[in-house]
Amino acid sequence: MATPVDYGDLEFTRPARQIKAVNLPAVPQRIFDGMKQYEHAARGFGTPGFERTTKDANGKEVPGGIIVSHRPADAQVTQLYRMPTDTSSTELNRLTYFDIGSGRTISMFRGILEDDWRGVRRRGGAIMVMDLNGNEHFQLWRYWEDSLADKVLPKVQGELDNAPGLGRIERLTHDDYRYGSIVVSQTNNLMAFASNKENNKDTLVYVTRLIDSNSGAKADASPFTLPSHLVAPSTGEGTTMYSPQSFSLDDKYLLIMRRYGSSYSALYVVDISGEQALPPKLIEFPGATEKAEDTAFDDAAFSHDVNAPHLIYCTTNGYGDFASIVTYDLDTGSVTHITTSGAAIQAIRPILWEIENLKVTSDNIVFTVNVEGWTSLFFMPLSGSHKNTVIEVKVAWERGWLTFQTNDRNDKPYELTLHLTSYHSRGRITYLDLLPLLNDVKKDENGNAYVLASVLPYEQAAPPTVVHEVPPTLIRYKSFDGLEVPAIYYHPAGQLVTPVIIHIHGGPESQATANYRTPTHSYLLNELKIAVIYPNVRGSSGYGKKYMAADDVLKREDSVKDIGALLDHITSNMQNELDSSRIAVAGGSYGGYMSLATLTHYSSKLACGIENFGIVHWPSFLENTADVRRAARRREYGDETIPEIREFLDRISPINNTSKITVPLLITHGENDSRVTVHEAISMYKIVSKNVHTELIICEMEGHGYKQKSVIEFTNAADILFLERYLLSMSNL
Repeated sequence: MATPVDYGDLEFTRPARQIKAVNLPAVPQRIFDGMKQYEHAARGFGTPGFERTTKDANGKEVPGGIIVSHRPADAQVTQLYRMPTDTSSTELNRLTYFDIGSGRTISMFRGILEDDWRGVRRRGGAIMVMDLNGNEHFQLWRYWEDSLADKVLPKVQGELDNAPGLGRIERLTHDDYRYGSIVVSQTNNLMAFASNKENNKDTLVYVTRLIDSNSGAKADASPFTLPSHLVAPSTGEGTTMYSPQSFSLDDKYLLIMRRYGSSYSALYVVDISGEQALPPKLIEFPGATEKAEDTAFDDAAFSHDVNAPHLIYCTTNGYGDFASIVTYDLDTGSVTHITTSGAAIQAIRPILWEIENLKVTSDNIVFTVNVEGWTSLFFMPLSGSHKNTVIEVKVAWERGWLTFQTNDRNDKPYELTLHLTSYHSRGRITYLDLLPLLNDVKKDENGNAYVLASVLPYEQAAPPTVVHEVPPTLIRYKSFDGLEVPAIYYHPAGQLVTPVIIHIHGGPESQATANYRTPTHSYLLNELKIAVIYPNVRGSSGYGKKYMAADDVLKREDSVKDIGALLDHITSNMQNELDSSRIAVAGGSYGGYMSLATLTHYSSKLACGIENFGIVHWPSFLENTADVRRAARRREYGDETIPEIREFLDRISPINNTSKITVPLLITHGENDSRVTVHEAISMYKIVSKNVHTELIICEMEGHGYKQKSVIEFTNAADILFLERYLLSMSNL
């Protein structure tokens, strides 16, 4: 548990709602006005997927729509909507209206067929995972609509006020622990979730019944606490981090994952068919070429085929550097390779890039491939004339980052929503039916199957676009040891030599991709004529596990040297495009640490820096971060309880090198951040402000990243003003 924050004698101003600032000049209205079109375009649309088709209390079928997330212009936080699946409709009906005065996050909205927890059937709706103030202490909530219930319940004690919305929202858990990773069985009988409620440290797996629950609760106003039983207890060794993945079609098995860190996880199966669940059993994949501690799994799911209910699909890098799709048969112990690339492996279609977002349906599997930050869509039918053929879907669009949801739960496995994000659009939702495409499967020069596809837009779920948008360019440069580092580069249209900001992503196991950036991104390019580079330094995901592990523990500062190499590359190889005398650095979370570390090593080559909710002192970060996260973070960054590791972490911590920072710095942080606590920002400000001009913004009721309209708009405008003053000169505006 983090210690209380000591603000000491800091004198805060309050320039905006939920904002406390120190040493910050007044932000002129012209910046807020100039940002409006960019803020508006940045309020994209997302979707957790299709609703379940269900029946009302009279037995009439109620078709499921598509749930949409979006922050309306007049709302402080994101809200939920429903739209029909028919693309000819322009309906978009708002479901949620509640604003609890914080940066709350709805991290999951998992549709269910029905529940009978209160002794009456509530059909449709969903289980929500939501925190209350940005601290990521997520609780479980039931969303339902009275028209689909057998009986209208009286207002439940603690129920959220959602007027004038149709939906009602009841809290199911009532503590300060964390809940999440909701999995609902194909039969809709069972639901699994993960929580640290046993001891605040171990994340374990629980199962509850949705139907025939016999909870004993009544259809009255009294609060309800979700009953459940533990099926994956603590191992008693270190920190246990389990999460449920999938129920088998016959509800006999529950597939769970144990995560040790970003680069190490293992799959287990739990037999839940008896009165008591059996202990989790490790699944060992035959012929794996990689060490267990260097292997990760993701997107594990049981088959939906009644003839193969115990077949498991998953992605793993246990057979090479990249994650690939394999199947494992629980009954026979055999493995089939679908996309694994390797000389000694026979795969259906080898793909030498990261496989992501695998989804298993009743008649196909659908997935995306991440090729250096751009995604491509693939599917493989499980029946018919193209059975077990991996087919690329060449979607007609400007290309960028693509995710999808299937409508398999409504027996439409080929029906998809596509969420498209690119330089052109923050996030728009479109429709695609894969089934007709099977009538025109083509082959490329290598004999690989593909289809051409056009998507149908949902006009009501597409944000406006900015008049002038700059497409990204992929560049590469050599680092100090010869390692090639990729980066996504944007240069203002029609400009010759411009200033540049280097924006470093968090993680570090994350990636700068070709998706749309924050509102300030387009403002920088169009209004201030500043170029932007997003490097994927060593430690980034998307380039194989060897690249991702190249910054672990004692190699931490090698990634900082990658930024040093980029500075040299700008000076030596981009002098006709970029002004090497006007370079800024910025980043959030781990990217915040990277920004500060870059400032401590290369201040003489920089004009200024921006650090958002970043790590400033490695030992205190590890000691104060949430208990459930600490073990995984120690695996990546090092264990501060080991003296020699602590000495190293102390030595490289930016707070112990503040005298080397010689340029202006802007720091922002969420006051309720449980990952990187606000202590980091306060302690850094108190020391570094003695040497250089430093500005500090503390965001109230916010966590790790900002969700509230007032906070987003103010911090964006403050960033712009800071860059105007210290990267540009006002005479050039």
